[in-house]
Amino acid sequence: MARFSLSLAALALGTMIAGLPPAAAQDSARTDTLATALAPTPAPRTSGPPNIILILADDFGVEGINAYGGEYHTPNVDRLATEGTRFDNAHAMPLCSPSRVRLMTGQENWRNYEAFGYLAPGQRTFGNVMKDAGYVTGIVGKWQLMGNGFDGRVGITPEAAGFDESYLWQLQALTAKGSRYWGPTRAGNGTAKISEEGFGPDFDSAKALDFISRHKDKPFFLYYPMVLVHNPWVQTPDSMTAEGAKDRFNGMVSYMDRLVGDLMARLKAEGLDRNTIVIFTGDNGTNRQITSMRDGHPVRGGKGTTAINGTHVPFIAWGPGVPQGKINAALVDFTDLLPTFADMAGQPALAGKVDGVSQWPVIAGKAGSARGSIFMHYAPMWQFKPERFAFDATWKLYGDGRFVAMDPISGVETEVPADKRKGEAARRYAALRKVLDETKDGPLDPTRYPWCEGQTSVDPGKPATVAGCGRTPGGEE
Repeated sequence: MARFSLSLAALALGTMIAGLPPAAAQDSARTDTLATALAPTPAPRTSGPPNIILILADDFGVEGINAYGGEYHTPNVDRLATEGTRFDNAHAMPLCSPSRVRLMTGQENWRNYEAFGYLAPGQRTFGNVMKDAGYVTGIVGKWQLMGNGFDGRVGITPEAAGFDESYLWQLQALTAKGSRYWGPTRAGNGTAKISEEGFGPDFDSAKALDFISRHKDKPFFLYYPMVLVHNPWVQTPDSMTAEGAKDRFNGMVSYMDRLVGDLMARLKAEGLDRNTIVIFTGDNGTNRQITSMRDGHPVRGGKGTTAINGTHVPFIAWGPGVPQGKINAALVDFTDLLPTFADMAGQPALAGKVDGVSQWPVIAGKAGSARGSIFMHYAPMWQFKPERFAFDATWKLYGDGRFVAMDPISGVETEVPADKRKGEAARRYAALRKVLDETKDGPLDPTRYPWCEGQTSVDPGKPATVAGCGRTPGGEE
């Protein structure tokens, strides 16, 4: 199997781990690059369970990847797809916090999602599961689970969520958190530091590469929820002349892809490329300000919305046991990741009782599919209208009765009225109706503006937390 080659960028970032500023790191890397290139490739760890890395891009729908027909330059992620398996029907929740709770705990939001930016202490996450499986666990990137700062809740810490090491942006809301990008703030194992210079994603990448190198002799689980490509749209070190939202977004996508390449190069350099499973995905649809071309179709980002563009995300699996160059149409839901990781570790019982199902047999090419539909209880309690819905690859039924045909390529949903539901449409409507009727998820929380508690409502007939109070918090969603 062809593998990613060692890159200068990866080595330059690696030197930053020792505390060098970016310029010094680049100078030092010139010497280190030659030494590393001449050194023999370390022998890979061949016994025991595979290492597992989950890369989660922020605000990045399926249309953002060139391998999926997107317009952006993503050669490293494309290579993951070429050397692994690309899943065409993977879905996150429409917004980041609901997605992260669902992803990390394997449970539907109606069971344990209580507020935006919050995961209650005591929840069992895939970090806890992998630690119990004997893995060294680390998280690098964005947290956003310790509370939203408006309702007094104090959420789970990375340590309580099972992570031995953490290096995070937005550990806590409404504190001095600085920037996710230039002049970044990061909390290393809970201790925050504001840097006056440097690009935050470079700092994150350096920590991720360092984690890999330090734990190469034992099984490790690395959760890498990147801060890219979430707005604000900024220039990156590779796109300093970019102007305008779309141009800067383009540069941010390319930089995100470059950092994926650096991580893959580090795996190769450490001899871990044959004993590490990598999964790349996104946490929700692309920002609604961005319209991208996909296979000739303009696709407007659907972040926050329950339309297909709000949930349809890339999902690529790469590594030992994963068929190469395959395209898989099986449905994948974020609740499935926790039991999938437990299965990959050879200890499926550790997953416990979850709503998700293991996708490992599907990823490994030993099963055609693991689920026939996906149900979502979407009450983000953050700006967007709550809705419940069930869907498969091409049909969706909303709780208010709307039944739509979905085009996964263009992202268009076309309503199918009752008198047009014939044949396959009728069969799929009946199946999805059964899912909605049998899921006892309870009422949707109508809260949309938690920061308006105690403020004057824009609608005297509704609480300010439901109708709004005429202001927004400036949002770091």
